[in-house]
Amino acid sequence: MTTILITGATDGIGLALAKIYSRRADHLILVSRRPLSALTDPLFTVTNYCQADLADEHCTAELSAWLHQNDIRQIDLVIHNAGVGYVGAIAEQPPDKLRSLIQVNLWSPIALSHMLFPLVERVRGKFVYITSVATAFPGPEYAVYTATKVALEGFVRSWQVELAADQNPVQLQIVRPGATRTNMHAKSGADPTKLRSDRFPTAEQIAARIVAAMEHPKRTTTIGMVNQVVYHAATIGARLVDSVMHYRQRQLITTKAHGMKADGAPHCVITGAADGIGRAVTEALAVRGYRITGIDIDQERSAALQQQLTEAGHDVHFIVADLAALDKLPTLLEQLQARPPINLLIHNAGISAVGAFHECNLARQRAVLDVNFVTPFLLTSRLLQEQRMASQATFVFISSLSHFTSYPGAAVYAATKAGVASYARSLAVAVAPHQHVLTVYPGPTRTAHARRYSPDNRREMQRMAPTTLAAYLVSAIQSQQRILIPGAMNWGAALLGQLLPTVAEQLMRRTIYDKLPRNR
Repeated sequence: MTTILITGATDGIGLALAKIYSRRADHLILVSRRPLSALTDPLFTVTNYCQADLADEHCTAELSAWLHQNDIRQIDLVIHNAGVGYVGAIAEQPPDKLRSLIQVNLWSPIALSHMLFPLVERVRGKFVYITSVATAFPGPEYAVYTATKVALEGFVRSWQVELAADQNPVQLQIVRPGATRTNMHAKSGADPTKLRSDRFPTAEQIAARIVAAMEHPKRTTTIGMVNQVVYHAATIGARLVDSVMHYRQRQLITTKAHGMKADGAPHCVITGAADGIGRAVTEALAVRGYRITGIDIDQERSAALQQQLTEAGHDVHFIVADLAALDKLPTLLEQLQARPPINLLIHNAGISAVGAFHECNLARQRAVLDVNFVTPFLLTSRLLQEQRMASQATFVFISSLSHFTSYPGAAVYAATKAGVASYARSLAVAVAPHQHVLTVYPGPTRTAHARRYSPDNRREMQRMAPTTLAAYLVSAIQSQQRILIPGAMNWGAALLGQLLPTVAEQLMRRTIYDKLPRNR
């Protein structure tokens, strides 16, 4: 008996997939947010339809209860198809819409995969994640959408390595369709006169190709020959693509630089500023005359560093805040209002949670997502909306070398860092030419964070010192670089991840995942 679960099943590609599998599967489980009473298609019945809004944080519990009530004990195929979009300026996206988009496109697939894993493992089944060919490009008008899809791919890639290392029979597959003729474009706010969606293939055509792709064991499939060529060309020539888009943006923007006028010494806001990389960067910038507003959860370390730098004659002020507490962000923004216009915003704060994903504590993984991914997006959007950024300001996003190499043993962390890199890439085009964005990809660094999460600290002294990384970062800011991969070793690892991804993944597996306590 074959059981298939499809999310986002009442419209577009999801509905087309449901109709195909209604003729092939013994049992369908169709998940969507609309009430059953509103659905007129006889395909949907009380025995196969679960109403669950994936934008609701309780959706996982609701689906779990429905499966238990209907005595569903095994699932052969899970298709994570549900998705929402937003088209518009980054500063104009309402916070609730931003959080909802992340919840539907990224967190719900992660959380549902965690909950459904035992049911899929029982029959050596498969998870399929529908992303997009748009992940190869900057998306200045749909930055968060693109970031969620890149993050989802980063999560799957790292989890694939974990499952292979454990010789687990569960398969994971990424499927990237291109533009499709569905209602999603209109719902996301896209301009139909610019889009000309009548040129796109229908949902039924794309669904048939997705079904064909899922019959093969490839880890990643891009639907359509043209999309494959475009995706690979854009991936290989990412820097050229970015340069072209920056050039086009400069041609389109004829207005003067926007943002607040900043008087006096430049002002830097940096998250995670009291320890590790953040502390080293804070000290380096203070010495160079920056006024500093540090944000950190550790009150004791914050107070000590503020006192040390103030006594040395620097203008430093710390705000104690938990960046995982999203409901407290308005308070943080109010406190930033009392500070000068921001010349330099550094999103440095980050946490991790290490272990095999399907065995991990999901609440801890949610905190990783909120600190590393959701908060930087919300802060950036609100600071732009409130025009707190100075003209010619610079945004800095700390991603990770895992964006290139994967991170088995920290799949959600890898997702957040891949998504941050994508968002920064989109923002760089959106704010050009008046403001600037730098994305940093640190490798192993000699910090308490690294010691805490690394399974092997015997070679700690070989890791880059935070002060060395800070020197690289300050130099990159001054020279207005777009990308910083600090150090020759890190450059080599990034290149290996791009040219020989399987080799890089196996190195990460042996270096990290195989040394975790559960695998010894």
